[in-house]
Amino acid sequence: MSMTPPQDVLACLRNLESNLPPEFETLMGALPWSVRVASFESSNGRSVLRFFSDGLNLQAKIQMENYLKEHLATLHAGEAQIFMERKEKPAAQAAAPARSPAATSAGGAASAPSAAAAGTRTGEPAHKDLGSPSAPFSKKGIPGVRRILAVASGKGGVGKSTVSVNLALALHNQGYKVGVLDADIYGPSLPMMLGLREDPSVNDKNKIVPPTAFGLKVMSFGFFASEESAVIWRGPMVMKALQQFFYDVEWGELDFLVIDLPPGTGDAQLTLVQSLPLAGAVIVTTPQNVALLDAVKGVVMFRKTDVPIVGVVENMSTFLCPSCGTESHVFGEGGATKVSQRFDIPVLGAVPLQSDIRAAGDEGKPLAAVPGHPVRVRFAEIADNVVRRLGEIERK
Repeated sequence: MSMTPPQDVLACLRNLESNLPPEFETLMGALPWSVRVASFESSNGRSVLRFFSDGLNLQAKIQMENYLKEHLATLHAGEAQIFMERKEKPAAQAAAPARSPAATSAGGAASAPSAAAAGTRTGEPAHKDLGSPSAPFSKKGIPGVRRILAVASGKGGVGKSTVSVNLALALHNQGYKVGVLDADIYGPSLPMMLGLREDPSVNDKNKIVPPTAFGLKVMSFGFFASEESAVIWRGPMVMKALQQFFYDVEWGELDFLVIDLPPGTGDAQLTLVQSLPLAGAVIVTTPQNVALLDAVKGVVMFRKTDVPIVGVVENMSTFLCPSCGTESHVFGEGGATKVSQRFDIPVLGAVPLQSDIRAAGDEGKPLAAVPGHPVRVRFAEIADNVVRRLGEIERK
């Protein structure tokens, strides 16, 4: 079956304005539907729909994206992707994405990228130099949240989410009111690790009410996307979603909000350090040299943005044999100590490589919630060191 011409697809999608679901009509704001459906492009069997999402909250974006997908499927539009972006962009983002000369398009011609976007991927804003302390941005706290603690790593696969969940639980076990935010939009994992199947609700203030698990308030993009779906969002969309998780969630009164960051030093990290007054950052690494190289990058990023480093947690520090209990250094040893000595930051603790830690995460029953378990004891020590170190930082 031949594909529908792009201009016909665009016209059909815009004509949906006369038959939108009632709940959409209250969300449109100053931009009507026909304007929000910005353009439709098709090339080599792949299609891209651009949709202006100005003024929409996260739930509205997801609802509208699903609605558009349903109608695209009936229009024989090929393998379609939906890019949500702002119509009214800040000056640094004002350059429109360049289009391939070979692409068949509808919805207007594209302008050339401006100098502000030079050196970046097409259509994405140029990032500020994190090394420039004069780069202007304002930070706003989250109402009711006393301390915001980032848990970060320079690379994936070091067990950062495991550390985030169990550290949050260890703080809760000490009597603190704790929330945990999964800031990994592309690969959210906290709902599974905490065994959460409950969806967030919305209160009468139009705030998202986070579900609770083991006494923790939990928010994750995993609540809004199916496990099989892939999030294909550009940096600005990720940054907008995180902003809504910061300020559009009813966190209530918390002593700690633990934020589980995605690996690396990209858009999510930049949004965090520019938006929130962080009490500090915990760096997670493993002993191997490859992980240490990336952990160093994380430390440098936080230092350049004036975020205090609370310390380093060495995960998978030793392998604990389930048969004899012998510990061996599978990934080497002393990795966290090397980072500690190089940057003069403390080692908060070490967590062994154990199969029951992995199993607990898969089953949604973290071991820091199991009374008397050795892993709970380890994380209790780490939490003690975090609280002590934050006290030192705040007294400076």
